[in-house]
Amino acid sequence: MRTLIIDNYLPNSPQLEHLYDIVKDITVHTVEVKEYSAISSGEDFKLFDAIVLSGSQHKLAESEIFEAYASEVEFLRRTKKPVLGICFGHQLISMAFGESVISTGKMLKGYYMIRKIRDDELFGGLSEKFLVMESHEEIIQNVPYNFVNLADSPNCAIETIKHQVLPIYGVQFHPERFDDKHPAGIVILENFFNIATLYMK
Repeated sequence: MRTLIIDNYLPNSPQLEHLYDIVKDITVHTVEVKEYSAISSGEDFKLFDAIVLSGSQHKLAESEIFEAYASEVEFLRRTKKPVLGICFGHQLISMAFGESVISTGKMLKGYYMIRKIRDDELFGGLSEKFLVMESHEEIIQNVPYNFVNLADSPNCAIETIKHQVLPIYGVQFHPERFDDKHPAGIVILENFFNIATLYMK
């Protein structure tokens, strides 16, 4: 399996290195990173089997920020590849498919409980409620067209989205940030890559 991580962070962010290390450990295959600003219009990443969209310090509620990610958005609208958008990546998927991102007015950071509202392979092996790492102050306003909401929480009504036809997922939380007491994140990542193998040609 070849995985591409699209780096949405500011340059030299340690969060990207951590995400890379986790994905590399899980897949035990080729993992490459490409900065969002280096994506060209019309790029389709045919060589890759799965795409992960990282988080970011940028705020998508600011209109000029969304415009800076135009090439990544164009890719999202065209791809049929398995995609997992994390936090900012989840929000970018939603905006690519026509929905808005809004500020909550406060920074949410720490492990919080979320609840499954639909069964899905992404949550295989997890109970109805589980703890994940949240680190954001923006959320998506509505579920995008052709997507369904898979999970919610007291802090966020839309924690996880999935395209109804394509293997495109978005999670508002950070599954790559887990520990022995909070293992749900790694389970979700492993499940995503298991799903991605079903689409390999």
